Order: sequence, then C-alpha cells, then structure tokens
Amino acid sequence: MTITAIPGRWAVGACRARVLNPVRCVALASAAALPLGVLKGGSDPVSLAALAGLAVALVPLGVAVLRTGPAPRWWAVALTAALVPVAFLVGAAG
Repeated sequence: MTITAIPGRWAVGACRARVLNPVRCVALASAAALPLGVLKGGSDPVSLAALAGLAVALVPLGVAVLRTGPAPRWWAVALTAALVPVAFLVGAAG
C-alpha cells in the first residue's frame, strides 16, 4: 500500500461510519493527490485543489466538535497562546 492510498481509505471509512457525508468523503479522498515529502512543491494547482478538498472535508467537522464539546480551561488557552510563538521561533531557528 502506498502513502497516496491512505487518504482514500480514510474517506471510505468515514463514509461507511457516517462521520462525513458523501460529498465531504470525496473531498477527503482528494487528499491522495497531495504530494508529501521533501522537495515536492506545494503551489501547483493539483496541490491547491487537494488542500481545498481537505478544508471542505475537515473544517466543518472541526467547527462541530468545537461547538458541541466542553469549553477549554483558561490555563489551556493561555498555554497555547504562549507556546505558539515559541514553536514558530524554534522552527525559524532550524
């Protein structure tokens, strides 16, 4: 099994489990067209279409989880807000 087959299997599983509707399952399956790895180039139209498919499939699910789940604790929000710039600086430093 190649790495490109995995998003297709995710889409089939999400559709069979009725987590996503068929349109969003097809959008999730489009992630198989996304080239992953070193030096693959991420600005070609196929990559942008695959990323748009991922957004169509996963953003509504994330919004639903955030709306129905419990509110985060104040310290978790503060810790996240403090660590995001740290992660950026560590990544920029190499």
